Amino acid sequence: MPFFIFIFFAGYVSSVSAKPLNTLQMIGSHNSYKKTLNVSVKHKLNDLSPKLMARIDYGHSSIIKQLNSGVRHLEIDVLKDPNGGLYIKPWANTFATTPLFNELEKKQLATPGFKVMHIPDIDVQSHCVLFSGCLNTLKAWSEANPQHFPIVVMLNVKETRSDLVLGNNPLKFTPKDYYLLDEVIQKSLPNLLFTPDDLRKTPLSLNQTVVKFGWPSTRALAGKFIFLFDGNTQQSALYKQNRPSLKGASMFAHYDENHPEAAFMIVNNPIRDFYKIQQLVLKGFMVRTRADANLSATNSQRTMQFNAAKNSGAQVISTDFIPGSPQQARFNYVVQFDGGHLVRTNPFINNQL
Repeated sequence: MPFFIFIFFAGYVSSVSAKPLNTLQMIGSHNSYKKTLNVSVKHKLNDLSPKLMARIDYGHSSIIKQLNSGVRHLEIDVLKDPNGGLYIKPWANTFATTPLFNELEKKQLATPGFKVMHIPDIDVQSHCVLFSGCLNTLKAWSEANPQHFPIVVMLNVKETRSDLVLGNNPLKFTPKDYYLLDEVIQKSLPNLLFTPDDLRKTPLSLNQTVVKFGWPSTRALAGKFIFLFDGNTQQSALYKQNRPSLKGASMFAHYDENHPEAAFMIVNNPIRDFYKIQQLVLKGFMVRTRADANLSATNSQRTMQFNAAKNSGAQVISTDFIPGSPQQARFNYVVQFDGGHLVRTNPFINNQL
């Protein structure tokens, strides 16, 4: 008897199947690593900048709990810290009434390596302060849940700080740093990655491959992690430097649809760019979008954006309101497909087949 079972009902997917990845939709968490704001930090920020406080006043349960709940898309922010200790004494420490870091986290922050946090000096508490620690968590969960539905992990690199405080300036990433970042991913998740090299069909480019052949089935991708780099134009250019069609890269990255490296797009506004997303999806590209992007929005406004995200056909939908999040109780709002599902067949693209 096979280890996993394939079940389809009412359009919802409970496990891996023969369906191509790009014909499905999944819901995941925005800034998945982020803890809720420390109470004293929250109060101080509310005095200094109520708008900033309101914008970042959210958080999530541990990554393990999110994965166990059915989340199959995660997001991680990474900062460069080659010598260690750059982020161990944040500005928020000066008025926090309870420690922002425990002793283990302090030791980890003191070591060289990529760190994980939302806004240096201000919003610094994470479920895993080391990028390698986040990856080790993913590996442990994957090994405990073999043949799981493929998980899309979006990664941002942080290179700017808030103007609200005078703190350390995050370091800029160089092409060498991106190679090191890839190396950390490869070493932490051996045999668990689906990379551009795995998708590309020689001699075609990534772009040509997805347009002609599409994406593999979730059965073929079972137990795999797919990394997506969300860089600005300059960052994305540095990431692909000396790597045509992302050869040897650990991550897919957002590029214009005409670029040979284009395979996985990031289009954040499904209302404004609704038809753009649909056209990209129909061509074979994967698209990540957002179900919500403003904590000050009303629930009706959030619902409108989520509906646009679903109907656009974007395969990966990010939200601050996954089931069980602190935001769900606070705003009486949750983002999920009918029946409480977080993965389903993609109505838009399947209607076109």
